[in-house]
Amino acid sequence: MPDQELIDGLVATYRTLNMTVRPLPEEKLRAPINGGGSIREALRRLRDDELKFSQALKVRVTTGQPMPEVAEDEMAVIGTESDDDSTAALIAQFGTARESSLAMLRGLPDAEWDSTEAGPRTIREIIRDLVAYDQRRLQVITAPIGGR
Repeated sequence: MPDQELIDGLVATYRTLNMTVRPLPEEKLRAPINGGGSIREALRRLRDDELKFSQALKVRVTTGQPMPEVAEDEMAVIGTESDDDSTAALIAQFGTARESSLAMLRGLPDAEWDSTEAGPRTIREIIRDLVAYDQRRLQVITAPIGGR
């Protein structure tokens, strides 16, 4: 059985985005925060990172090969995104990628969660790091709006 606490942590990210960020007006989400980027830009990065993660996880789960390293500046492409996408669209795109990741994880046999046959790190370790990354990104996204 997959690690339910980790699965719940991945689900919580999408839930937080839907409950805390989605209802806000687009102008507020596009406004600069802390003298830098915007909430929307931070969310776009989270979406892009999830798209890349989901693809890398698919490689590991379907081929048994180590998860490929993805360059930070490498573009994530789903084919429908544009610079004009609303924040709600970014959240939906993130959710689609996250659900794909969750579907793969829920279908993994118990032994796969702790196997090191496909690389030095286990799926459990990788997902633990992803949950921690999500929490850090959510702080950046929700702090300016008083969330979390």
